[in-house]
Amino acid sequence: MKLHFPHGEHPDVMLENGQYTIGGDNAADITIEDKGLADIHVTLTVKGSDYSVTVPNESSLVSINGKLVKDDREVRAGDLLIASQVHMKLLDSTEKDKAGDDGKTRIRMALPQFILRGVSGAYFGKTYPLRGTTTIGRHSDCHICVNAEGVSRRHMQIDADATGLVIKDLDSSNGTYVNGEKIKSKELQVGDEIRIDNIRFLVQTPGMGDPALDLDSKKSKQKPSAGEPNSTGGGGLAKWLITLIILAGAVGAAWYFGYLDSLLA
Repeated sequence: MKLHFPHGEHPDVMLENGQYTIGGDNAADITIEDKGLADIHVTLTVKGSDYSVTVPNESSLVSINGKLVKDDREVRAGDLLIASQVHMKLLDSTEKDKAGDDGKTRIRMALPQFILRGVSGAYFGKTYPLRGTTTIGRHSDCHICVNAEGVSRRHMQIDADATGLVIKDLDSSNGTYVNGEKIKSKELQVGDEIRIDNIRFLVQTPGMGDPALDLDSKKSKQKPSAGEPNSTGGGGLAKWLITLIILAGAVGAAWYFGYLDSLLA
């Protein structure tokens, strides 16, 4: 059996007995970067002729043949596994992907227009595509499962269409907040911050960077380079010294020529 990547994110992987971790970190057995994967997003286990997947973190978006998976699930040849934005398919090692040999043009799933990026807690740095209706809550049936005590089983939902995004609170116990304001329903804009309990997300578009890294980058650009004068450094002190010397010289010249005597008389 082999693990095939229809969209070409990774070469085919021949599967033997053992475990294969798949994620965005170099520590994963199969590393795929910049596709919204957690460090270890999903684990594929092979035992003889038995194949199964495990989702280490309930917040990781994983589906098999269109059904969300939150724990362990058996997989078979021909099953389609989607982890975040990465498509994978189990194929017999001697079999080609039949879907690619029927002469039909395949249309790849377009990148989402908007994404949610976690900016706190266990969800920091994780991204979730927003398509159609996305439910968020503590229940495993939610599209984004947030396992926190202060989050309701079905806490909120975000509806995405061609005109934009709308967030709705689903009568949660502790409320849904956008930019610090408690809401029932509200249109979202890129850059808005969503908070449920103490978990925070940012509304972004694909390709936008990690806000923490962007902030560090801005700070580093604002720092003066070695030897460059600034308002509190040696350059500022030198300006004050020059000013004092000029003033002292002016006063001395005025005294020498007697101008001070006439002023003080």
